[in-house]
Amino acid sequence: MPTISLASLGCSKNLVDSEVMLGQLTRAGYEIVDDHQDADVIVINTCAFIGPAKEESIETILDLARFKEDGRCTSLVVTGCMAQRYSNALVSDMPEIDAVIGVHQYPQIVPLLDRLQDRQDTLREIRRQPLPTDYSYPRILTTPPHSVYMKIAEGCDRRCTFCIIPAIRGKQRSRTVASLVAEARDLAAQGAVELNLISQDTTWYGKDLPEPAALPDLLRALDEVDGIRWIRPLYNHPVRFNNELIQT
Repeated sequence: MPTISLASLGCSKNLVDSEVMLGQLTRAGYEIVDDHQDADVIVINTCAFIGPAKEESIETILDLARFKEDGRCTSLVVTGCMAQRYSNALVSDMPEIDAVIGVHQYPQIVPLLDRLQDRQDTLREIRRQPLPTDYSYPRILTTPPHSVYMKIAEGCDRRCTFCIIPAIRGKQRSRTVASLVAEARDLAAQGAVELNLISQDTTWYGKDLPEPAALPDLLRALDEVDGIRWIRPLYNHPVRFNNELIQT
């Protein structure tokens, strides 16, 4: 199987996506390498939240593209928020790229890479319909094992004028409490003692579920997981804070 390296840019939510991709690739038999020069395939998980983030993504793409000449790289794959938002421009303006994969396709990274073999044109896979949020894909943790991120929802219902995330990631889609408890147990078995809960608007968790839940419900359920000692909800909107959340 080919060797593969991954560069993850942007926020912790993007990092979780990268860890899921690494898990998928490892399970499929790919060898993960740290040095991009040793990789047959280089994946860049990009960010496009603000101007400097877009610049960093472009610079990283151009920098790692040199390994197609100086290293053993045969395929340069761009995924993440920039791929989702600017896929047409990336395909037309950056011939160095072999595949552009949107934020809703990353769980299918393995079959998409299989399609790159013997392909002459750039593969462009952008899905507008978000994937379901309850999944149990394996993850290769890139943080210290005792403190890990856990994504509790995807997307956002708020339409802040300064933020492009809803246009890229779609409306909020919360994972169920049962799904998150199952993942927390798996993470605890790997040595995690601290869970950092992340989403675009963590305090709005659960409002979109068929059986609505709330962040306090999730916190109480996660508190029952053996081995977990600290739970840190991040990306909290102050408007959502109430007495129940504070007391929890």
